[in-house]
Amino acid sequence: MDKFFNYYKTKTNKNTKINKYRKKNSGITLIALVVTIVILLILAGISIGALTGDNGIIDQAHTAKEDTEIASWEEQIDLAIIDAEKKHREPTLDDVKEELKNQGIIDDYSQVDKDGVITTNKPTYEIAGKLDDYIPFGPGKFATKNEEYTDKTSKEEYKTVTVPEGFQILPDESKIDEGLVIEDKSGSQFVWIPVSDINEMAQCSKAGGSCKLKLEGNELRCTTHTSTETESTKIYIVGKLYATSTGENKFGTVNTTYNPNSGFREPAVVTGSSSGTGTSYDGDTNNLSTIKENYTTEEFLKDLKAQYKEMATSVAKYKGFYVGRYELGLEGDTPVSQNASKNTSVKTADAGSSSLKNWYGLYKKCLEYKVPEISNSSITSTMIWGSQYDAMMNFMKRRGEESSITSTSNSSIQNNSYVTGKKETDVIKNVFDLYACHREWTLEAHSSGLRVYRGGNSGLSSSPSCRYSNNPTSADSIYSSRLTLYIK
Repeated sequence: MDKFFNYYKTKTNKNTKINKYRKKNSGITLIALVVTIVILLILAGISIGALTGDNGIIDQAHTAKEDTEIASWEEQIDLAIIDAEKKHREPTLDDVKEELKNQGIIDDYSQVDKDGVITTNKPTYEIAGKLDDYIPFGPGKFATKNEEYTDKTSKEEYKTVTVPEGFQILPDESKIDEGLVIEDKSGSQFVWIPVSDINEMAQCSKAGGSCKLKLEGNELRCTTHTSTETESTKIYIVGKLYATSTGENKFGTVNTTYNPNSGFREPAVVTGSSSGTGTSYDGDTNNLSTIKENYTTEEFLKDLKAQYKEMATSVAKYKGFYVGRYELGLEGDTPVSQNASKNTSVKTADAGSSSLKNWYGLYKKCLEYKVPEISNSSITSTMIWGSQYDAMMNFMKRRGEESSITSTSNSSIQNNSYVTGKKETDVIKNVFDLYACHREWTLEAHSSGLRVYRGGNSGLSSSPSCRYSNNPTSADSIYSSRLTLYIK
């Protein structure tokens, strides 16, 4: 009995100790409680952020709702356009707007602006691009493809201008006779130079005054002279230049001769030799490497001939080309045609710049102009050809500016700075700095080692029609150039 009692007592004591231990360790400590609360707060914060933060669940739901509503509106607009096309063989913008109103997509015609952007009824969304096909192209509207614009008031023989994709016609400068101006989305501006007859600015290399160029399909050829088979006597398209000597402050005497290695001519290389085989200037690969690595004189001449023919073919087809309204400018390293006195981030390009060096650097930079936001542009840019400069002078002469293009400028007219666009009096038919700012190098060649430049610089009084020349390696800050554009 005692043994049993002692055994029971011992077992009870052990159980009591175990229970006491369990009671001691069964509660939550203060530290554990704090940690738990912190974790819960973090989880709550993450959850709230996922719900309400940027790109959170609520934000995504709101965006999805907007996208759904916009898609619904766009579908309704598409159906309204289809209905308008069913009712009208060739619906106008007014016809489409009427249908939008009839179907309750808009309450008032003013909800469609001049660019065709539709402001829907509540909830308010703006939807663009749906009505582009129904909006007639005109000044103030950017072309979404190559567009034709006709100025019926013009006295020029051809009154229609082709505006390239990515450009608009400036509303206040939309008259051909006064110098129609187009502008890209970066602010570069160009003036339309009409050329009713390609024979006014180009001829074939046999020349002599009797050439008759004609566009046959996409091929520009001389119908007077026939090309022979040998490369040395092969006929190609060349410039018809209005000059017999340098320094003439007059305009109108056309030089119909052509010699590939002497006199005024284009396209041509200058090698320092009358045979065309010299090793100076274009005959020096160190100079040509500024344009392209490992460029040879033969390749350069071949490219110039191809570029000139492509430009002349375009002029024959479209009846004109575009010239930079301002001298060549640089915004950073990007070539532009902008008023550098109004856009201080633009610097007027000059041959003395370490990045350009001379004529070769200016020529290369002129090839690099790109239409903003257009990946596959229909235009080609280049340094202005001498015959293009003459075509510009001829246009200004026809429009009553003969005295302006042949008179020597003075300080009250000319831009006596090196900032293009600085003086508003140095302008003819919307083209600035023809009297001065910089001397403007062209692609025209003279003699065996010279390139032609036009006009004067800030310290030289000269007429816009005047020609001078210098060797293309001259790295002088008085020299700049001017962009031209033609449609491919």
